[in-house]
Amino acid sequence: MPLHSSQNNPSTIMAPPTNIIPTLTMEEEDNIVLARITNDERPLKRVIKKFHSYVNAAANPTPASKPADDPVQQMESIDDAKEAFLVELASLQLLLKKSVMTCEAETRQVENYQMERYKIEQEHESLEIQIKELKVALEHAQILRRRKMEYDVVAEKIHTLPSREELEQEIASLENDMAAIHSENETQEKMIQGHKSALDSIVAELASLRFLGRDKDTMSEAPSGRATPVLEVAAGLLTDAHTDASTRANSDMPTPSAREDAEEEKTSDEPESQKITDSNPDDDIEMGELEEDPKEKEAAVKKKPLAEELEEGETFDGSSELSEPPDDSEEEL
Repeated sequence: MPLHSSQNNPSTIMAPPTNIIPTLTMEEEDNIVLARITNDERPLKRVIKKFHSYVNAAANPTPASKPADDPVQQMESIDDAKEAFLVELASLQLLLKKSVMTCEAETRQVENYQMERYKIEQEHESLEIQIKELKVALEHAQILRRRKMEYDVVAEKIHTLPSREELEQEIASLENDMAAIHSENETQEKMIQGHKSALDSIVAELASLRFLGRDKDTMSEAPSGRATPVLEVAAGLLTDAHTDASTRANSDMPTPSAREDAEEEKTSDEPESQKITDSNPDDDIEMGELEEDPKEKEAAVKKKPLAEELEEGETFDGSSELSEPPDDSEEEL
């Protein structure tokens, strides 16, 4: 046998061992370990075992120590080993086909999974776009709903108001009232202006009469040394009338009640002047007064109707009977 010859040959024994199988890297070793863990190697081991038994039965002759068997039996043993090896090999092929089919099915499942994943991603994107569109539509719907609610509130308020025709009629009536008020206001203003102009003319005439009365008083007091109480009372009445007229002119619009009050004051002042003028000439003369002349008494009596006319607001032509110029005879005396 070659085994015995190799043991007797010293050159073969002394030859250094050669490393024919290359060393594996860490990744390759990890892959092999993972493959052994995940794959079942028992069918492969059985095939290898049957293959070794078949090879040993076919290649190894019978040993010399044993008697030679029948060649037919040797062939049967070799055929049995061959059949066992073929059976194991066929079972291994079936197992491999099954594994291939399983791998193909898993590959198809992976492809289906990828397709489903792609579809899901597409649906996800489309749903996101749809959600955004729905959000915008919801915002628009909320705005429309809010506007509708506001419109309903405004519509309720509008329905509570009267109709357009009624409002137009009310507006027309108000415009007519305003026009009437404006016209009445214009007439009132014209009347007020007329009253003001009349009062201004009266005040001016009274002022001129007052100045004329003062001039006459100074001219009458210069020649006569006697006092005239009746003239003083008349002058006081004239000044009262002037002040009353000025106060009336300063007021914006005279009323009938104010006019009645002024007339009552005038009527109340008239009896006093009458009492003064109608007093008895034989009465006692007060202290500090002088005796009046008969001419001055006659002038006082004549002054009474003139003072009443001046209080009534009549015009004065400049002639006065209250103070007459002194006679030439008196100047000679």
